[in-house]
Amino acid sequence: MAVTGTLVFAVLSAALSSFLFGYNIGVINAPRVIVAQWIRRVHCERDGGTYQTTPPPPGEENSTTIWCRYYDEASAGKIMFTDNTMLNTLWSLVSAIFCLGALIAAMSLSFFVNRFGRKGTMLINNVTAIAGAVCMLLSYYVMSHELLIVGRFIIGLNAGLNSGAPPMYLTEIAPASLRGAIGSVHQLVIVVGVLISQILGLPFILGSETLWPILFGFSLVPAALQLLTLSFCPESPRHLYLNRNDVDGARKALDFFQRTSDVTADMDQMKREHEESRDQPKVTMTDIFRDRFLRRIMLICIMVMLSQQFSGINAVMFYSTAIFTSAGMVGVHAQYATVAMSSIFVVASTIACLVVDKLGRRILLLAGLIGMCITTILLVVFMKLMINEGMEWASYASVFSVILFVVFFAYGPGPIPWFLASELFTQGPRAPATSVVAGVNWLSTLIITFTFPLIESNLNEYTFLIFTTCLVGFIVYTYMKVPETKGKRIDEIQAEMRQRL
Repeated sequence: MAVTGTLVFAVLSAALSSFLFGYNIGVINAPRVIVAQWIRRVHCERDGGTYQTTPPPPGEENSTTIWCRYYDEASAGKIMFTDNTMLNTLWSLVSAIFCLGALIAAMSLSFFVNRFGRKGTMLINNVTAIAGAVCMLLSYYVMSHELLIVGRFIIGLNAGLNSGAPPMYLTEIAPASLRGAIGSVHQLVIVVGVLISQILGLPFILGSETLWPILFGFSLVPAALQLLTLSFCPESPRHLYLNRNDVDGARKALDFFQRTSDVTADMDQMKREHEESRDQPKVTMTDIFRDRFLRRIMLICIMVMLSQQFSGINAVMFYSTAIFTSAGMVGVHAQYATVAMSSIFVVASTIACLVVDKLGRRILLLAGLIGMCITTILLVVFMKLMINEGMEWASYASVFSVILFVVFFAYGPGPIPWFLASELFTQGPRAPATSVVAGVNWLSTLIITFTFPLIESNLNEYTFLIFTTCLVGFIVYTYMKVPETKGKRIDEIQAEMRQRL
């Protein structure tokens, strides 16, 4: 089927939710030191102290108050945090509260997408994006790091719903021949959002002492734009037919996306699925784990999502600047390297969108996992040579290994876990299954966010060997259990799965 202008419009509009998701993952990275210094200033002034922005004159001591003392650029990135455990805890909270909000929202995803629809959930979710952005923007002007934390929690709620609603909508409006490509758009636009947040976070753009609130409040723009554009798109035809029994609405939605009056094949397929599920009770998350067949499919989806998260990708994305600094890059050069990495990530994700319906999901997953496993080993070797042997070339080889890791991730383990549940499950269990997968994603992210700094401080260059071990297990599981879904209808996939399981 040819790609229509209306389908492209709907995909781009829905993908603004994916952009918000990615932007708010990446926005915390670049301005870490500047925002932490602002938190110190807030505490210093609350305690009645004078915040020192310049070195003390010769003969005078630096402030004895950890909230007020001066740190030069070289020491601000690390010593400032090690000197002040309370600051370190507050910054961890700013980072982790986002994941907690996302986890809570992800577990309620099934309710929202069934009650309000896929499109309706995305539209409603823009309210949380606007509220969170306003809180973070205002926190600077009212000198309240508590308001910043509240804003990060609210924007986390937005990310939680955006981790499931967009891929469901994209997969359900896509024809079978383009389902992989359109489903992969979610991950592509996530990394575009990460890249834009990192570019805007550079010191000479919005990553400065006075402009970082605008960086955090930028989510207002895509949220407002989606409210304007997605309102002109219809709801998913599958949701209209199978959830609301709105046959005419489903036909009109198909006409909109396909720009043709001949939608008989799609309508007949949905009719068959509707008749099969009509007498079945409503499926909940609990029901999925009680049913032997659904439970086994759910396990596949969970394991594929875990392979994404415990590959080490979130450790790379959340702490990319710190990793490049450890690899020998100093100051803003580490931020430039992070931006370059994200740019390559976008290119690789674009290529993945183009080939996923030709090469298939299974082969891309396996190739990506194997490539990531090899590059984590290389990263450990190069970082050991750099740190212990002082080999300068090894620092650049470490950066290259990180970039190669991201490329392999983008080809399979990045995009495929987001839409696999929508391909393996029929309409009834699809929403609760997607909710479980999204919840697993954010629980994993929360674990990685809290544990990676601790693991890194104890294991140093051997940190990524933990992810190597995980990747070996995921490679074996994917080879043994994950089916190919390329170009197949939902009923065909289900029939094959019943034979396999």
